[in-house]
Amino acid sequence: MRNDLLRRIALEHPALTGATLRIADVLLSAPEAALKMSMAELSQAAQTSDPTVVRFFRRFDWADYQDFKVRLGQGLIPQAPFDYEAITSDDPPQSVCSKIVNNSLHAIQRFARDVDSAAIERATQFLIDAKGIFLFGLGISETIAFDAEHKFFRLGLHCRVVLESQRQLLLAPTLRNDEVAVFFSHSGSTKSLVMAAAMAKGKGAKTIAICAPGSRLAQTCDLTIAVPAYENTELYTPLTARINHLLVVNMLVAMLGLRQGRELPDNLAALDPWFTDKFMD
Repeated sequence: MRNDLLRRIALEHPALTGATLRIADVLLSAPEAALKMSMAELSQAAQTSDPTVVRFFRRFDWADYQDFKVRLGQGLIPQAPFDYEAITSDDPPQSVCSKIVNNSLHAIQRFARDVDSAAIERATQFLIDAKGIFLFGLGISETIAFDAEHKFFRLGLHCRVVLESQRQLLLAPTLRNDEVAVFFSHSGSTKSLVMAAAMAKGKGAKTIAICAPGSRLAQTCDLTIAVPAYENTELYTPLTARINHLLVVNMLVAMLGLRQGRELPDNLAALDPWFTDKFMD
């Protein structure tokens, strides 16, 4: 789909019912027409009420109807497609290096347009208010969780990585309402992570998903920082797949630094000399 805002709605379409389903159908069937509608006109077209339309937009973390229309309009502007260049056995070293860099740049440029700054801001507040932060990840996403732990620690936050699905399922139901659980997942479809998120949320803990929009994990958690998959990852996991997850961690670090009043919020202070002893010559 040419518009990632509409793609998010399409991904959640099977889970929608009643009035929310009718609103989604109006938007997906005629986005250009919807762009010209007032909220009252959209409510009438979907045979529902203005408050229901407002709740629909909040479901997708859009601030209000105007915010939705701005993003919809931006997304309807024709854009060049994301071009993932596969590396083959015929590629010389120079081509391999060039493709890796270009694929990474393309993924970052797409995400620069798609990232939801409001979700980043809300997640920052969750983290600031938390007395404890627990970072969940499996497989390659474990590396993202470790990166977040390293950086959050250096900001003075109390956090820890929770590895292995059994340990995650044991810990999740022990979390309290003054704690936050952050779930890292590329697909958002890992069953044990979804189960752990549901358990943690059920105990009152705030839950944040950093994963594909519209996924099971995204639907389960209190807040989603959507990281779309720009490549076909059903069979393979390209090397660029985790770059934007790392960027999300850095965005949270910068926002946390701003809240802490740091002069350079996107930089972390150097570790103590005794911890990273270096040659001085």
